[in-house]
Formats: sequence, structure tokens, C-alpha cells
Amino acid sequence: MYKLTFLAILHLAILFQVSAQEKLSAKEILDKTSMAINNSNGFNAKFTTTTFDGTTPANTFAGTLDVKGEKYIMKTDAISVWFNGQEQWTLMPGNNEVSLMTPTPEEMQVSSPMSFTTIYKQGFKLSKDSGTLRNRKVWNITLLPKDRKQEPSKITVTIDQQTYLPLCLRVRNNGDWTRISITDIDTNTNFSDSHFTFPTSDYPEYKIIDLR
Repeated sequence: MYKLTFLAILHLAILFQVSAQEKLSAKEILDKTSMAINNSNGFNAKFTTTTFDGTTPANTFAGTLDVKGEKYIMKTDAISVWFNGQEQWTLMPGNNEVSLMTPTPEEMQVSSPMSFTTIYKQGFKLSKDSGTLRNRKVWNITLLPKDRKQEPSKITVTIDQQTYLPLCLRVRNNGDWTRISITDIDTNTNFSDSHFTFPTSDYPEYKIIDLR
């Protein structure tokens, strides 16, 4: 009898949780995702970026991503970027130069993989649907700018319903699509803020070009 009662209570709890999740609005889901990212000590992940010509994949490259709030480090074979919340360093192997700049909010919308955690709060129409990705239940949250001339013209974020972390981003900018698939997310990190500042001592052969 105890087992049956316990299982019945557990079943009801699961049903209530599912019902509560279904009632969440697109903004509430993004609020929880933003909170999950900003209130953590960061996460590390692998990603694969694919650019498209129409619906045809054109280029694909892989890399790693360290994130803590708005701060991030993105590293690929072609480019590495450090952003400490204010300043951005961009390194392209081969030219022995690192550009330093203070990106504008508009530039951050295009360059930051986590920009969706802030820009959705104003100027966008939000919608959601549910689905599955890699055998996980997810929400697909679509952001459409109220200003039709604004770029990016569409962003879709796929969010894990259990962790509220992003699994995929699809961005349409000037008519072209880019897809960022995020895998192997590790939340057992404890990044310091200084981790996201360009480590000059690790790249002594590189000259910093200050564009601020």
C-alpha cells in the first residue's frame, strides 16, 4: 500500500510539473535560461557552427565555448574571441595580431553566442513550441524583431526543458542562416572573471591592436 501511495504521489507530482512547464510563456522560459546562465559559475561546452546558402550547408567548423553570464571565450581553428563583459579581444592565427575593441550592443547581438539572454527583453516578438532534440525534450523559442529592418531578422533558441540551457541557436542575418549546435555541456566549472580577459603572457608573439 505504501509503495502504491508513494508511486501515485510521484506520478501526480510529475504531472503537475509537466503542466506547469506547459504553461510557461516564451519570455518566462528565456528568463529561466538567463537566470540559469547568469547565476551559475559558468559552463564549458563544445559547439559546431554551420553556415548556409539558402538551405544548403556551406561551411562547418567546430570549437569550444566558456561562458559565465555575458562573458565568454570562443575558440576555433580559425578565430578565438575573449569577452570580459566590456572589452573584446579577437585573435586570428597567422597574422600575429589581436584586435581589442569595446563592442556596441548592436555588434554584440551578432558576435556573442549568448546575446539572446538579454536582447529578448525588448524589441522582439516571442513565440514557442515544443519538440525533441538528441532525445531530450526541448522548447524552441523564436525571436522576431518588431523593427522589420533590424538584423538579425530571426533567432531561434532550442532550450533543454530539464536544465534550461541552450542546445542550439539558429540565426538569420541579412538573409543567411547560421546554426550553432551546443554539445557536451559541463556545468561543473568555477570560472573567475579574469578567465575571460585575454591572457597576454600566453601569446607573447602577438601584437595587440587597440581599436577602442
